[in-house]
Amino acid sequence: MRSASRKLLGFFAFAVVSAALVGASSPAQATTVRTDWKAIAGGLQKAVKAGRLDAATAAEYRGNATHALTVIDRIPAGRARELQYVLHEVAVQSARYDGPRALSLFSMLEENASYFATHPLPTTRIDVTDDEGVVYRWFPGEGLQFHPLASFGALNAAAAANDVERVETLAAALVARGEPAPLGTVRFEYWFPFEGGKPPWVSGMAQAVAAQALARAGNIVDPTYLDTARASYGLVSRWLVQQLPSGPWIKLYAFNRDVVLNAQLQTILSLDDYAETATDPDAQALADRLQATAEALLPRFDSGSWSYYSLARDESTLGYHTFVVSLLQKLGQRTGDTTWTDMAQRFTDDLENPPELTPGKITPLTLVPVPADGYRDTIVVRVSLSKVSRVTLSLGGASHTATLAHGSHVIALTPGPRAVAGSVTPTLRAVDLAGNATDAQLPPVTVMWDTEAPVVDATLEGLRLHWTGTDAGTPWLRLTLELRGSGAVRRIELGKRGLNGSLTLKPPPGSWDAALVAANSAGKTTRIALGTL
Repeated sequence: MRSASRKLLGFFAFAVVSAALVGASSPAQATTVRTDWKAIAGGLQKAVKAGRLDAATAAEYRGNATHALTVIDRIPAGRARELQYVLHEVAVQSARYDGPRALSLFSMLEENASYFATHPLPTTRIDVTDDEGVVYRWFPGEGLQFHPLASFGALNAAAAANDVERVETLAAALVARGEPAPLGTVRFEYWFPFEGGKPPWVSGMAQAVAAQALARAGNIVDPTYLDTARASYGLVSRWLVQQLPSGPWIKLYAFNRDVVLNAQLQTILSLDDYAETATDPDAQALADRLQATAEALLPRFDSGSWSYYSLARDESTLGYHTFVVSLLQKLGQRTGDTTWTDMAQRFTDDLENPPELTPGKITPLTLVPVPADGYRDTIVVRVSLSKVSRVTLSLGGASHTATLAHGSHVIALTPGPRAVAGSVTPTLRAVDLAGNATDAQLPPVTVMWDTEAPVVDATLEGLRLHWTGTDAGTPWLRLTLELRGSGAVRRIELGKRGLNGSLTLKPPPGSWDAALVAANSAGKTTRIALGTL
């Protein structure tokens, strides 16, 4: 934690300072901050009273909240919203404050306050590491979030490098954030809502990586870390494995049953390492069962051209695809089983093979993009793709790009005035996530602009008007009845009508020289004399 001077702030001093700070904010922001402050202050008081926190620690955390309020009041609105989100997040958990959880929450709050006080909003995903090596990952709108998986990954890296000082510092920081759970297990918790999961939630893969990293740390700096490694594994084995018809599968998120390939493969490797380091035969047996299930289901994660992220058949991002390749290679090297290396090679080939792009029917073959009236304004192409790609349909100087999964799709383009009249050949290009491109041939399209007046014939049978019309660019006509008589001119709007039709007229009393004016969507008109009405 930072700034020892803030430890001196007592409860009432904190109340005065925070009231002054929120007064400088916008009314809505001030209300939210004041409400969050009350929740935080009340939660810390109750935690002290219940013996879950000591008074000095609670005062330090109140100081962190004060610092956050100070920063919110003086930074630009975008950064203030990020920090305010984390402040609110900490407030929502006020009933759960105890040693590990309060440390996680208020360290995260302080990291956000310090970061956003001096840094602009990130423009891409970033990880920020604090003085102890704990990793916070930025999620847009949610600030820097404590990330157990990334943090234990950092501990694994430090252990692999035999960086004793870094292992000692980071392991101690992470163990201090472990929340005791039933049956002697431990939870390393996430604090932001995610895919329907409400915080605090845990990840089976993160808990397995924690067991792996802490067991290594136990060997390097402190044998007691092996106890926490066993407790982390205990949470995995008791609550974070789901049973599929083919066997056990790790629960990537405790709150759902997604069957995710990278989570299973990483968990196998992590538990295998943990079992060997901690001499835990139960963990080795579980790792072996997980491996057997992964081998049985592995073909179902192959689309034929790319990897599936999960059995929901959602294709992997490029990052997850390459991550799975690396995990498969490690499993192959560790086991000597070509099942893993063969699939790794298939997925590696996918990184080099361009997508298969098959165009289907294209409509219409005559395009009238101007005026934009909903008729023949848009070219539509059916396409079939072998793997997720960015597909671009171009016509003249106009183009439309969409990210499409493998399978059949429709892509459309409304070129508008950028289209040039004449015979134009549209182009279709697919670029997969690895940058491989495929172009497809399309038939030429005739592009014309609606510059001619409609051809219309109209007759009267008593008061019954009949008309027929043709127009290349308009499926309808706007009709006006024009009446002239006794020096007066009247126009009766008959509305938007089809190219062919009839209706009964209701002219005003008197004798009129009648004409029908028909306009297309381009505003071109044709006048047809109807005679006396």
